[in-house]
Amino acid sequence: MDLLIDSYGMREKMDELDITTGWDEAVGPMIARHTKSVRLRKGRLNVKVDSAPLRHELSFMREALIEILNRRAGKKVVQEIVLE
Repeated sequence: MDLLIDSYGMREKMDELDITTGWDEAVGPMIARHTKSVRLRKGRLNVKVDSAPLRHELSFMREALIEILNRRAGKKVVQEIVLE
């Protein structure tokens, strides 16, 4: 299956789907409620939240979140998190 996904150039889309669907579980229900969108493009995870204080707090958690999300994916997919 992985070979088929790679041959059709769908790996990035599959990785995005895996990371975005796992976001809520990785961050917990409170942060998930305030998350408006999660998009992964070329290793950069763009996360839009509706709360400036939460955005500030998440900025301190970037490295830990990257590690958690990559561990869930089983490989290094997220290289950077951009908070909006």
